[in-house]
Amino acid sequence: MPSSTRSPFRPSRRSVLRAAAALGALPLLPRLAQADTWPSRPVKFVVPFAAGGTTDILARLVAQTLSEEYGQQFVVENKAGAGGNIAADFVAKAEPDGYTFIVGTPGTHAINQFVFKSLSYDQVKDITPVIIIAKVPNLCSVTNSLPVKSVAELIAYAKEKPGELFYGTPGLGSTAHVSTELFKSLTGVQMTHVPYKGSAPMLTDLIAGRVHLTIDNLPASQPHADAGSIRPLAVSTATRWPLLPDLPTIAEAGVPGYDAASWFTIGAPAKTSPAIIAKLNASVDKFIKTEGGTTRMRKLGADPVGGSPEDMQRYVLAEIEKWGKVAKFAKIDPQ
Repeated sequence: MPSSTRSPFRPSRRSVLRAAAALGALPLLPRLAQADTWPSRPVKFVVPFAAGGTTDILARLVAQTLSEEYGQQFVVENKAGAGGNIAADFVAKAEPDGYTFIVGTPGTHAINQFVFKSLSYDQVKDITPVIIIAKVPNLCSVTNSLPVKSVAELIAYAKEKPGELFYGTPGLGSTAHVSTELFKSLTGVQMTHVPYKGSAPMLTDLIAGRVHLTIDNLPASQPHADAGSIRPLAVSTATRWPLLPDLPTIAEAGVPGYDAASWFTIGAPAKTSPAIIAKLNASVDKFIKTEGGTTRMRKLGADPVGGSPEDMQRYVLAEIEKWGKVAKFAKIDPQ
């Protein structure tokens, strides 16, 4: 056969390149198809605390909305324990197929690394961000017998009696704990930490005067403030809470630069399809920014946030840096 004649069985260079390009794209095809058909079976939202708390309530609200949108069940599963580490570890090690997510908190995503000697998962590398659902202010409240009616008076009183005031929290490493330590670091006051196993017993003792103050989640504290059982002084966020417009922020009330909040997110196992993450992000973001979604969340004491996965990642990294400094100031001894 002459050298200038191509064998009918020998592919051209162009066809070889086309085939190679097609083969290179093959790994993408199942993932794209997976995203197109997702969800084709029930999706699990893992909540790191017991039923009935703020995390659980927000998870169920979002799950109900997604179930209605997709015609597929979004199921909430509570895996409480170890400050959220049990649930976070479970999700970090789950199959990254788009059917297991965590409804995370500052503990599971940022604070626990400063509170526990070792974690079985990496808070940044093993959980992929999806979206911030909402932020929840903390309420700075005092027992009614304490003779202070403002944050400025609280600071002055605490400085007159260094170490004599006891502040209660739902536990070591809780947002109430680190929020109060942030308060101490910015004001120079000395107060003694009394950790409890949850907000309910802590608030019972605050009402009774066995502890003097707390900076705990608004949904837990507000009913007691509304009932007059404790005295609210300020909210912890940088801006006032829309449903309590007359209550100042801690920053306004005498601690410039103070800003702290609990926050609630959705995260996925690392290597979950970006297409599925984008699809879930868009659905949740759409819901929480509707008038109905915003109203329902604010009635729960939560301020809807939304945004992109990248927005969540930036926020979490900034929170890790902030609470790391506070943990160092507070000399928190990892347990």
